Amino acid sequence: LAVEAQLRLLRAQLDPHMLFNSLANVRSLVREDVDRAESMIDQLIVYLRSALAASQTESVALSREFAQLRAYLDIMALRMGPRLSYRLDLPAALERTEVPPMLLQPLVENAIKHGLEPKVGHGSIEVVARALPGGIEIRVSDSGLGLPPDEDGDRPELSARPANTSYGLQHVRDRLRVLYGHRARLDLERRDPTGVSAVVFIPT
Repeated sequence: LAVEAQLRLLRAQLDPHMLFNSLANVRSLVREDVDRAESMIDQLIVYLRSALAASQTESVALSREFAQLRAYLDIMALRMGPRLSYRLDLPAALERTEVPPMLLQPLVENAIKHGLEPKVGHGSIEVVARALPGGIEIRVSDSGLGLPPDEDGDRPELSARPANTSYGLQHVRDRLRVLYGHRARLDLERRDPTGVSAVVFIPT
C-alpha cells in the first residue's frame, strides 16, 4: 500500500507544461540556433527517460536524482539564457544513497517558477547534499524573490505563496511521510538578502 501511494504521488507531480514549453522552444530554435536546439533535445531525452524510469520504481540512487535535475536545469538554462545559473553539489560518498525518485524536482521547479522567473535580472539556484548524523540533508536554494513578508517559513501550510507552490511542497511532504513517517522533514528558510532554501532531511 505504501509503494502504491508513493507512485501515485510521484505521477501526480509530473509537469506536462515543462514538456510543452520546451518543445515550443525547440521549434523556434531549429531555425535560429541548431546547436542549441540539439542540446535541448538531448537534455529532454535524458529528462524524460529518467522520469519514465522513476515512475516505475520506488527509489533511485541520489546520483541519478542529481543527473535528472541537471538535465532539467540545462533545459531551463537554455530557455532563460543568462538569467539563470545553477550549481549541483553531491559528495561522492552520498552518490549511492537511495532516495524517492523525483523527490527534489518540485522544489527546483518552485524555485524557478516562483522565485527566479518573476525576478528581473540574473538569478541562481543551488542543490547541495551533505551527510548529517542520522541522515542526509539536501538544500535547494535560490536567489529569487523570496517568501512574502507575512509568511512563516516554518509553517508552509500557512503559505501566502501561490497555491500551486504550496501544492508542490505538500506533495514532497506527503511522499516523505509515506516512506519515512515523522523522521523526515521539509522546511523553508529565508535567505539573505533574497531567496529561499527548501531543506529536506532524509533519515538513513
